[in-house]
Amino acid sequence: MTSAPKSVEITPTSAEDLDTATLLSLAGGLADRDVLQAMRARGYSVTRAHGFIFQRLLTGEQTITALAADLRITQQGASKHVQELERIGLVVRRADPRDKRARIVELTEEGRVAIGLAREARAAFETRLRSLIGERDLAITRRAIGRMLDDAGVTQHIADRSIPWQE
Repeated sequence: MTSAPKSVEITPTSAEDLDTATLLSLAGGLADRDVLQAMRARGYSVTRAHGFIFQRLLTGEQTITALAADLRITQQGASKHVQELERIGLVVRRADPRDKRARIVELTEEGRVAIGLAREARAAFETRLRSLIGERDLAITRRAIGRMLDDAGVTQHIADRSIPWQE
């Protein structure tokens, strides 16, 4: 029988006291927050999860089945997110002419406008970060994070916009 590990009390007093995984998570959360706030300020009630759907639809129309498979979520989960986006006018569903049982999902013009706004918000975040830490440190940070993503096998999904959705 093994005993429970002794708890270790750690009281970080600054961001520099945190581990890198926590820092990356917090920084990613700030970027997501800024993008979502910009979207909501313009009347788009979207979520982080919706962004993964948008990314796949940028490659062209998709079936719910294909969206679910590419994002590694259930068809029910993909349908839920698509219904939410359809309700606010950012995507449209229609019957697949090759298979009447399947539904094709595609971006609306308003959906493309929303994606443009999200890109502007991400660019503004990057500009603020560049102002804060400088061009050199931003380039170093981007290279380091890029290497980490390469090592994790994530970058292979960037070109085809099939980065799996994660909570």
